[in-house]
Amino acid sequence: MAASRGIGIFAVMRTPQDTPTDPDALLRYVTIASVDLAAARCTVTIDASEDGGAVESPPLPWLAPRMGETKAWLPPSVGEQALLLCPGGEIGAGVVVGGLTSNANPAPIDEPVVLLRFKDGASLSYDPEAHELLLQLPAGGTTVLASDGGIDLIGNVNLTGTLTASEDVTASGVSLKSHKHGGVQGGSGQTGTPV
Repeated sequence: MAASRGIGIFAVMRTPQDTPTDPDALLRYVTIASVDLAAARCTVTIDASEDGGAVESPPLPWLAPRMGETKAWLPPSVGEQALLLCPGGEIGAGVVVGGLTSNANPAPIDEPVVLLRFKDGASLSYDPEAHELLLQLPAGGTTVLASDGGIDLIGNVNLTGTLTASEDVTASGVSLKSHKHGGVQGGSGQTGTPV
């Protein structure tokens, strides 16, 4: 509430002459120049001069999807094109909003698919038309699911590769590790089904 009152007082103190009317002073196309992950700040280059020169901003915050009880951490990367929102036209008070497609960073696909792609080639995508959720990792990638309460898979499971269990495998209530067979015979005879 105090922050809202402060903004209100700041707005009241402004005169019409102080309020920027040029949209270029409030909203600028910029390119990410550096990223400080520890400080959650980045600098941007702004094409601000008539001769084509660029100026670099001071460290500025970037807009995150969420930063309350639920947090979404998606930092920008150097070379990414973005927008700089400048309250009151002040670059030092700006907030970086990204990212925008550009020649250096074009759209990764041209399909109606939700996609998250990382710089190492890993990707997570969902195709709502095919109803397919796909996680792809580069060679040597690993996937870890930590769930003390257990994991339930509903549906058929196809596995290519080796399945390793540190404890036991149970199928229809029969333990792979400790089940017994009836009808045991010597020689070439076969046992009965597991019991």
